[in-house]
Amino acid sequence: MQYLDRGYNITNWLEQNCFVSFTYHQAFVNRLAAAGFRSLRLPIDLDRYVDTRTGTGADAGLVLNDDLFRILDSFDQWTQAAGLSLTVDYHQYDESFDFGDPDVVARAVRLWSKVAEHFAANARQDLFYELLNEPEQSSGAASAVPAAKWTDVAGQMIAAIRAADTSHTIIFGDVNWYGIDKLSARDPFPDDNVIYAFHIYEPYIFTHQGASWTSMSATHDIPYPYSPERWSEHYEDLGISASLESWILDQAKSYYINGNPSALRNRIIEAKRWAVEHNVPVICNEFGAYDASSRLEDRVRYYTDIVSIFTDLAIPWQHWFMIMAKDGTVIPEYRQAFGLGS
Repeated sequence: MQYLDRGYNITNWLEQNCFVSFTYHQAFVNRLAAAGFRSLRLPIDLDRYVDTRTGTGADAGLVLNDDLFRILDSFDQWTQAAGLSLTVDYHQYDESFDFGDPDVVARAVRLWSKVAEHFAANARQDLFYELLNEPEQSSGAASAVPAAKWTDVAGQMIAAIRAADTSHTIIFGDVNWYGIDKLSARDPFPDDNVIYAFHIYEPYIFTHQGASWTSMSATHDIPYPYSPERWSEHYEDLGISASLESWILDQAKSYYINGNPSALRNRIIEAKRWAVEHNVPVICNEFGAYDASSRLEDRVRYYTDIVSIFTDLAIPWQHWFMIMAKDGTVIPEYRQAFGLGS
């Protein structure tokens, strides 16, 4: 809670493309701090900065592009000066992480070894290593990556980091898109300096309405919380068609049950219960509601509810969809919903 609460993700930048210039820079980091945020998660596809790969297996070697540490060192300095924590999030976005290829795994392990070697002497306590964002996204898998396979790969990454750096905290999220169910079914790692992450975008039919990268691009005006006055007996009035996946249609049918803060709390508390039972820390480092075709007042109600739940359960949070303009402005309704102050 001290270092990771009130967090911000810089999205649609270094996870999607190679570095060209500092689209986001020290002034933006300072504005984040001034706006009331206390932590920064930096999604970056680390292996885009591997210039040369040599050897296989345990002999895998890498030559890294200087841009990688130019980026990481800059954000290390800027966040430290601004009083923000920094999470280096290995956010593999081009779907090239093949869990079945030993050489791909070995090189990713070696990549983390090099990052840990670089930061091992860094004295700040609020620098975090996040092993690999959402294994399914990383691999482009059509179905969930086997939990046992990801556990093995993550264990190798943790061992490589610890061989170089015994002090900085590691962040781990599970398969099924950092799912709560998978996380709460596992045993923690032997390393006692690991934080366990989950992502929540529930109710999905609300948070992803209008999202062009999903099948829900035509959906609109789905209320939060569920409102019988605003819910139509004709799904097409909300942009919901019979051609949507069955699980999304199921969400529409059950939205009168699940589209409310009690359902959200019941879901999130599963992660907290597991953390308490195992005496480990947990974080939600992605959540949000897309703004293409949802109403502002609904998003504000959603954020007010979910942040209140995180606060009650002492779960630090980091928001995904970018809500702060480059000039540092955050609309007053969001400031209040996120508890960022005046």
